[in-house]
Amino acid sequence: MRFLCLHGTGTNSQVFETQLANILYELEGNHTYEFVEGTSPAPMAAEIQGFFPSTDEYFQYYDQTSAPSMNTALDQLEGYLASEGPFDGVIGYSQGASLAATYLIRTAQRHPSAPLPFRCAIFFSGGRPLDPRSLDEDRLVLINPDGVTDAVVAMPTANIWGRNDRLWPGSSEILFKLCDPAVRSSCIHDEGHDIPGARAKDAIQGSVRAIRRAIDKANLSH
Repeated sequence: MRFLCLHGTGTNSQVFETQLANILYELEGNHTYEFVEGTSPAPMAAEIQGFFPSTDEYFQYYDQTSAPSMNTALDQLEGYLASEGPFDGVIGYSQGASLAATYLIRTAQRHPSAPLPFRCAIFFSGGRPLDPRSLDEDRLVLINPDGVTDAVVAMPTANIWGRNDRLWPGSSEILFKLCDPAVRSSCIHDEGHDIPGARAKDAIQGSVRAIRRAIDKANLSH
């Protein structure tokens, strides 16, 4: 599979590739990964301080306080997929997961009969998606999963998050609820708002199992 990889706020593609290294090594398989960097400069994320140079450049995909910024990021993602796709799957961490999920929901709402741009999605410490219809009105409104019928990530997903996430507590659980229950998988580990590293062997194995389930379900439906 060919995966598009979207990093978190205040990091960059090199950081995200390093964060994913242990999990992708264990995942094995004939997969390729394309890491796409945000275009908006951002302060270095707290969770990577001390591990990466403070003098490097760090980015985000959008300003989380600005609806126009999010709309621009969604349009940029759409343009990138049109010019560089197709991709089989998307891997998003934190803001990258929020961007991917919001884009998938927006695409399904705008083009309900068209195929989605990915066959599966992998979300690490996923941010809560924004309501695309409110974004069209330049308003930032987080999606409430209760009673929602057309704001669903309708593809196999792996949702991976830490029960000790103190940065975005509860966001991953909400994103999980917005994923199709028939084809969603999860791994809840003992870490925080991060991707399991070399010392968290059980969390790595659990993450890999959830990702494999999503890939297997995507292959069955393809």
